[in-house]
Amino acid sequence: MLARLGQREWALIAIFLTLVVALLWYFLLIVPLRQETEAVRQEIQTLIPERDRGRQAQRALPELRAAIAQLQAERQAFLRALPREERLAQVLNEILGEALRSGVTVRSFTRSPTSAPVPEVRAVNLALSLEAPFPETYTYLRRLESLSRFSSLSGINLSVQGQDLNPLLSTSLTLTLYMLAKDLESAGTPSGQQGQGGER
Repeated sequence: MLARLGQREWALIAIFLTLVVALLWYFLLIVPLRQETEAVRQEIQTLIPERDRGRQAQRALPELRAAIAQLQAERQAFLRALPREERLAQVLNEILGEALRSGVTVRSFTRSPTSAPVPEVRAVNLALSLEAPFPETYTYLRRLESLSRFSSLSGINLSVQGQDLNPLLSTSLTLTLYMLAKDLESAGTPSGQQGQGGER
């Protein structure tokens, strides 16, 4: 049968086979290659912002390391400066002395332990009840803030007694004292140096 085919038929067969091969080559090779290329291009576009952020973070890394080192040094200095003992008698002497100088009456105080913001520090709350006119109370609160201890004031409540021009104020507040944790007292401060007391 093939022997009876003429030159024209062979040419048509060759053209047909060429078209089939070309179509197969296009759909089996070119189309997947284009799709893969487009997928890679989209992935590159997605990764470019991440690359830019990574480069920016890498440029900021030395500055970040320096800031971390400075914060760690400040933290170590703070821990070294914390007192190792509560020294409640000394604190009460300061509180009562400042109250006397400010013209404030300390009606009562109670002591209670509390949680500290970091593990290396322990804290004690002193709940104070005061009585004085506003100017004296304000002066006393300012003096409490400048005690020679690491401390903070919180929970201040004021109530007026009487209808005078300068009435008495009943004030309740919490004075929190901070000191070195007991487990660090036996091991020494983090830098191995002795504490410097509670002076600010």
